[in-house]
Amino acid sequence: MSIKINAENIIDEINEFSERPLMNRFEISVIIEFICVSDNKLFKDLIFQAKYVNGLKNVISGRSINKDDYMEKLFEEFNKSLERFISLLREAVLKLNDSGIKFFDEKYFKLTHESMVNMMKLIDDLTIVKEYFNRKPKSITE
Repeated sequence: MSIKINAENIIDEINEFSERPLMNRFEISVIIEFICVSDNKLFKDLIFQAKYVNGLKNVISGRSINKDDYMEKLFEEFNKSLERFISLLREAVLKLNDSGIKFFDEKYFKLTHESMVNMMKLIDDLTIVKEYFNRKPKSITE
């Protein structure tokens, strides 16, 4: 699977824009090239959902865990949002060739601790992508 120079240029711009470089450069390049180009709405939904999940994660991680209704609702919302993100990512991955699908299945969709860690890192990266495109909306279609 080759990445067009356009996706690589966007990744370079995102890295210059952000406070930290993307951890999953290859995956983000694939998502930009194959998902953004073929289904811009799905791409926008994916990066929006990633930013939302990341925001909920930050709220939850900054609070002490107790049994109040607010925390339970936060955890419920986090779980629903994470499931929605995973569903969108699965839908996006189906647009790839067999080796691309297998790569994402192996790294992100197994029911393991490592896959969940990988998923949260991808969500962090897609949050940066969302913030970049919020500031430079024309870049999506260029």
